[in-house]
Amino acid sequence: MIATESAVKASSVSPLRVRGFRWLFVGRVLSSFGDSLVPLTVAFAALELTGSAVGLGGVLLANRLPVVVATLAGGVLGDVFDRRWVMVAADVWRMASQAVCGALLLAGQLPLWALIVLQGCAGVGTAVFTPAATGLLPALVPENLLRQANALLGLAANVNKVAAISVAGLLVAGLGSGWALLADAATFTISALSLLLIGPVTTLAGKRERRGVLAEMWGGWRHVTATPWLRTLLGYTALLQALVIGPHMLLGPLLARQHYHGAASWAVIGAVQAIGSITGSALALRLRPSRPLVAAVAASLLMLPYLALFAAAAPLWLVSLAALGFGLQGSYYLATQAWLLQRHVPDLQLARVASCFQLGNLVLVPLSLAAVGPLAEHVDARLLLATAVVWALASTLVALAAPPLRSHTSVISIGV
Repeated sequence: MIATESAVKASSVSPLRVRGFRWLFVGRVLSSFGDSLVPLTVAFAALELTGSAVGLGGVLLANRLPVVVATLAGGVLGDVFDRRWVMVAADVWRMASQAVCGALLLAGQLPLWALIVLQGCAGVGTAVFTPAATGLLPALVPENLLRQANALLGLAANVNKVAAISVAGLLVAGLGSGWALLADAATFTISALSLLLIGPVTTLAGKRERRGVLAEMWGGWRHVTATPWLRTLLGYTALLQALVIGPHMLLGPLLARQHYHGAASWAVIGAVQAIGSITGSALALRLRPSRPLVAAVAASLLMLPYLALFAAAAPLWLVSLAALGFGLQGSYYLATQAWLLQRHVPDLQLARVASCFQLGNLVLVPLSLAAVGPLAEHVDARLLLATAVVWALASTLVALAAPPLRSHTSVISIGV
């Protein structure tokens, strides 16, 4: 991996000493604040427009489906073109999508179909941005600071969630959903400017022979499928996203509305999750397990108490307390996954491999959202969430027993 500031010594204690990373950090902090406003805002905007789980599922599906369709193409763009400019273009696209959506909401002129289309456009921007961002980071900081850089980005994003979710709840209750989406649009603008201030970055991306888009996509998939630990981790996370995280995304606001106090309760739960996420990112900064894959997957067990209590409609304070573990496991896993990819995947393939993981994490979520919405009209939402708990426990235990995860230490081969 190439670092643009070779003067940074191995003894440096923080990647924030690197100028390029500082500008990236500023942009990601601000845009993650805006992003944290969106899930609660869009969920309750959809419920206001339709009043049904089917309508909510349609909007959530619209935000995720374009990610599935465009993610592999985004990985190709991140390996073929300058990653910084790919990210700038994605930020400008997302800014325009959320600005139009917010303005129409404020004007009271946003039909459900327009909300679905505009959130789909924002999803395309995310699909393009994320693989390029994963690939850019190793070009900004030395390899010995990669783990800290990923953990710092995760920590800042999770700190933002505590404030942003509270702000979103206040905005939805007091001023309306449109203001939250306009704030998100503004943060994408600042993120794009921060990326421009980084200046030129030297990577191998964009400096090799270009093949067809399908051939480029296949190259990324071939690397993943030929590497046992990548293949195993991808299968586990894809099914977990589809059968646990997807249902939780839709059933969470629904149960908050049915058994608690609607947006306010969902905001409280989300804020506590964010606090747990801060803890998970802080642990990722300090922990050095000999088997990082095992540690990351085992952390997923911390989501079980929260999901089980939510399914049982336990008191809000108890559900919120358990949400700490849900947030902790997610941030710890994501920081570990990003670090492993950046450390062990060749630069020429990094954005495409990252896009495969992004796609693998999300590919079944649209189907999950499409299925759970109508199903929740006929089956108790608590029963559906309890089923997700059973799957989370069983699949995690199976993954922990899998040889590719269990047998590897922190020194993981790149694969073929």
